[in-house]
Amino acid sequence: MNPPPAWRDALLLQLTVLAWGLTAILGRLISLEPAVLVVWRTGIAAVTLLVWLILRWANLAVSRGDALRLLGTGGLIALHWFLFFLSSRLGTVAVSLAGVATVALWIALLEPLLIRGRRWSWREMALSLGVVCGVAIIQLGESKLMAGLFVGIAAGLVAAVFSIINSRMVRRCPALVMTFYEMTGACLACAAGALLMGGHHHWLPAASDWPPLLTLAIVCTVFAYSLCVELQRRISAFTVGLAANLEPVYGMILAPIFLGAGEKQTTRVYVGAAVIIGCVALHGWLAARRARR
Repeated sequence: MNPPPAWRDALLLQLTVLAWGLTAILGRLISLEPAVLVVWRTGIAAVTLLVWLILRWANLAVSRGDALRLLGTGGLIALHWFLFFLSSRLGTVAVSLAGVATVALWIALLEPLLIRGRRWSWREMALSLGVVCGVAIIQLGESKLMAGLFVGIAAGLVAAVFSIINSRMVRRCPALVMTFYEMTGACLACAAGALLMGGHHHWLPAASDWPPLLTLAIVCTVFAYSLCVELQRRISAFTVGLAANLEPVYGMILAPIFLGAGEKQTTRVYVGAAVIIGCVALHGWLAARRARR
């Protein structure tokens, strides 16, 4: 069977990134603490995927080694989402998304270290540094928000690691089966982390939490994450990471609509967003030209 056209993959990738742009907003609308929020998000996603896979008579069996790798990767995903939601509460949605936007830089730095035969690409490094410049333009001078930004950057680093792992694992495991194991691992890891941290946790969502929580778990996790894993069969982790830099742009546009005037942005933020968009567009053009050759 012929692979789908490149434009369709590009469109699906942008739909995925748009869904990701909603995650920080939805996280702010939910009253649960970040660790408990991730437990519910990944638990609902894992159960939804299990039911769907059973209805499709899918084979859930993987080797013991792959199962352990996928569950371990789920632990990294739990850490990423915990840092991500914590970042949005320490700063703003825009701050959190801007910090996570550094994922492309981290992928460009880490792929040659983690994948045999992967060489350093000065072009990818230059584009990644362009993204960092966009982030700097957005956040320089906002000292009160820097804690949120740094936590967001840490979330981007963790995301880079599991993106690289997934780009290898998807070659031998179906995307939905991978996502089921990873969501299960993420749920268990975050539940264990919340219990080990001690303190009083409010574990049950309020009635007003359910609509954003179900949207977060089903649309932004089951749909978006599974689709991203499937796309990594055909596109590189760096391409996914660089396209994900549009996530803060989508988030900045949507945050004032859902969260009110406190999320409106200054001109500097929009200039930085334009730099990020330019880097993404340039990468897409260069990749298309290379494919034609």
